[in-house]
Parts: sequence; C-alpha cells; structure tokens
Amino acid sequence: MRTAVLLTCFNRKEKTLNCLSSLKGLGDKRLEVFLVDDGSSDGTAEAVKRGFPDVNIINGNGNLFWSRGMLKAWESACQGDYDYYLWINDDVELLADGLVELFECSRTMNNRAVISGLIEDKITGKIIYGGYDNRKKLLGATGGLQDITYLNGNVVLIPKIIPENIGLIDAKFHHDLGDVEYGLRAIKNGYKVVSTRRAIAYGYSNAICRERKNGVSVSKRFKILYSPLGSNPYINYYFRNKYQSSINASLYFLFQHFLNLIPDRLNKFLFSNKYV
Repeated sequence: MRTAVLLTCFNRKEKTLNCLSSLKGLGDKRLEVFLVDDGSSDGTAEAVKRGFPDVNIINGNGNLFWSRGMLKAWESACQGDYDYYLWINDDVELLADGLVELFECSRTMNNRAVISGLIEDKITGKIIYGGYDNRKKLLGATGGLQDITYLNGNVVLIPKIIPENIGLIDAKFHHDLGDVEYGLRAIKNGYKVVSTRRAIAYGYSNAICRERKNGVSVSKRFKILYSPLGSNPYINYYFRNKYQSSINASLYFLFQHFLNLIPDRLNKFLFSNKYV
C-alpha cells in the first residue's frame, strides 16, 4: 500500500534531518516523502538533497507556516496515486514499530478512520501530543484505540477515502487549527478520529500561548496576535462559527481583544497562568 509522507519545515535543519532519518530507518520502500521547505535559510533543503535524494522537495514562499505548508505538500502528493497520506511534524522521530502500529490501527478501523499517533516527550517519556477528548483532556496510552475530538497533527495517518470525500486541509488556516478543523470535519462527515494504542514517536513539547504575549507593548501584542504564529481573531471566528455558533464566535472575538488590551498584572489576576 503506497503512502505519501507529508511534512513542512523552516529553519530546523537538524530536527528535519533526524525526522527523515527515522523514516528512512524503517526501510519501507512504499513511502514517498513530500517536503515543503518554506524558505529556510539554514541550508535545510541542501542538506536534505544530499542526505535524502529521493525526497520530493517543494519550495515555499516563506509565509506558509504549518497548515498551508502541509496543504502544499498534500496538493503535490495528490498528483500521484497513494493509498494513505501520513502527516508528520519535522521535529518528530518515529519509533521502530511506529509505522506498524499506525497501519494496524487503520486496518482495525477498516481503513475508514483518521489515526493520530501518540507522541512521547523525548526527555520525560510523557505523552504530549496525539489528541484530546470531548472534554479537552489529553489522551494517554491505554493499549486500546480512543476516540479523539480535537486532533493534534504531529503524526497522522489518513486513508485516501477520507480526503477523497472531505478534501484536504482548509486553506483558510495559516498555522494553527488546521489539524483540529480537519479532525472535526472528518467526524462531521461520519468518520472516526482515533488514537494509536501506544506511543509511536518521540517529540518535543511546544507549549506556546498563542492568545496573548506578555511583557510587550499593546501594539506589539496585537501584531503578534494577528500574525500566523498568534491566534488570529478572524481565523478563530471562522473556526468557531463553523463548529460552534456565531454567538460563540463573536464572544470569543471580543474576548481576544479584551485579553490583549488589559495589562499583564490584570491578566495574571483574572486568569492566573492560563494566558502566560
């Protein structure tokens, strides 16, 4: 079964090479890699060409970030004929049996589900990514498949029937929320989104508060908020209006602006460490 591996990168040469090494080490010749290099200046593309000449490198414009970078890789892969698509973050290293676990889980679900791999912190061994249940609780390894409501896109296996029916990552999303929205869209269209039974890769925690930047001026704070790495209120409105309600979307839009207008001390007083 042919699988297109999709990833995007920007100036993380060492991690990108480690990720590709972990893929190559699996020895599975049915994998074809599509890598978007979004204008890296640290020699990532050149190093990949030298070390992994079979990788399909797609050049980005420097402003794609995660969601649009992954979309570009996926669009390129769709020109071929693949049975599965495998999303993988470039800071992830697959375990030796990681791919086997992903495919076993997919077969258990009759190849009609999105399979999200549980990711261990490389230092602590704790599960840090995979997905959250409907109460927004991070799922751990239980030895069984678990339903996911809010998908993490770190390592995700998608059988071709799903994008054939629901499409690819929504281009409206720039960096954040593209993976979450895809999972919700799959569920809305009658597909399951489930976790693997055990951890399938190592990764690194990236706990960034996208809603608010502390210790900067108000103008700087709003500039970050509206940037691709922030939590753009218009994109959030689009997401919440689609999956919750226009009232919820409007209230959160106003809340984001209130949160970024108040001083750091009031933020700490009202919300403790939630937006730090």
